[in-house]
Amino acid sequence: MKKMKNLLIISCVMFGLSGCQDWLTIQPETQITKEDMFKTQGGFYDALIGCYTLMRNNYSPDGAMVMGGVEYMANMWYSVAESGTSYEFIVHDYRADLVELTLSQLFLKQYEVIANLNMLLEYIDLQEGVLTNSEEALYKGEALGLRAFVHFDLIRLWGPMPSQVNENYRYLPYETTVQLENYPYSNYRDYMTQLRSDLDSAELLLQQVDPIVLINKTNLYRQIRMNYYAVLGLQARVHLWLGEREEALRYARLVKDATVDSQKQFNLGTQSDLNQYDRVFGGCEQLFGVSLEEFDDNRIAEGAYASCKQTTARLAELYPTADIRSQLWFAANGDYRSSNKFDNMASFDTETKAGYLSTPLIRLSEMYLIIAECADLAEANTAYTEFLESRNLPTTELTTSNRNEIIQLEYLKEFYGEGQMFYVYKRLGTVSMRWSNRECGVDDYVLPLPLRELSTTENY
Repeated sequence: MKKMKNLLIISCVMFGLSGCQDWLTIQPETQITKEDMFKTQGGFYDALIGCYTLMRNNYSPDGAMVMGGVEYMANMWYSVAESGTSYEFIVHDYRADLVELTLSQLFLKQYEVIANLNMLLEYIDLQEGVLTNSEEALYKGEALGLRAFVHFDLIRLWGPMPSQVNENYRYLPYETTVQLENYPYSNYRDYMTQLRSDLDSAELLLQQVDPIVLINKTNLYRQIRMNYYAVLGLQARVHLWLGEREEALRYARLVKDATVDSQKQFNLGTQSDLNQYDRVFGGCEQLFGVSLEEFDDNRIAEGAYASCKQTTARLAELYPTADIRSQLWFAANGDYRSSNKFDNMASFDTETKAGYLSTPLIRLSEMYLIIAECADLAEANTAYTEFLESRNLPTTELTTSNRNEIIQLEYLKEFYGEGQMFYVYKRLGTVSMRWSNRECGVDDYVLPLPLRELSTTENY
């Protein structure tokens, strides 16, 4: 994975892990650095961009939140041997050495992003006359939306299955401040209340000032920021997780029907939108993604060395021949097909790169599937038919009896290699993952806290 530029390390990554007995007690390195940083508008901008840059650790294509750990946990990749780290992820052996290490680093990096966001938000409130009113609202809206996004992924991994919440158990801290003391853990209700508060505030702020609301989507940079429509999409995702289907449906409709000057802001991708450098409909469907400069694509290498692969037979069973998604998402390799969804988009070992590079984290197609899952059957079938047609597939009618099964399978096909399927299984309480011969329960879906976080005696 690409190392951060020195400038970003100095100006934006303001937190270290020195001398902490609790892993979540992350503190600013120096008082001078942060005070100097927030004297200018450029300092605030650099701090915000630094938070996005930090997200690349977990959200680059080769990261644990995209094609790595969480996809193995959802049994998406094939493991030839019944041993090794890949297999340990697949069977959810979360205390295996390298699995524990990977997940603990993921955990730490998520809270590192949050710590930086909290410092930025603190100084936005303290600054006087450095930012214009519009800049203040834009930066604060983005930071609050990002804070909710990162916290949500943490609770989706280390928090409870939505159907089995222990109201008295304190799952994780929802961090909103920078402090010397250890952060208190929150119960699920308080955690999600704070998360929704951040989203509601971000929605109100960005609705007024986000450029993407004011003009039709012609400048793609807002799709690699936590923009207004990304917040709406995240609202839909969060409410669906909480079982609040009407609210999830309302937000999904807002994104699907969004227009400016009578033009739709986002469109479902079709065959013409797929190409060598944009295989994930980034230009037309992406609500939010993390910008890429370079990443180590050895994890998605083709051929015998590919670590992210599935059998040809299984993928042929999954995707009909006419399905446009299989044509550029998987590379043939005999009995196996390796994922090339992100191959050469921003590889460090090639000089040929596209001008628009990002890992998609929220896409329009998810909003269509939320509508297909939550709306009455008439609206659900209208949305689902439009979705299928965009993928060059014939209409399949949703009914009361088949809807849940079809939608779950559609998530698997649509977001293969994007790190979403584990959460779908967890939300629905799926006992048998596709291609798995194991039954899954709480111990599989609720990750144990990292061992270093449980320790109260060791310094980091």
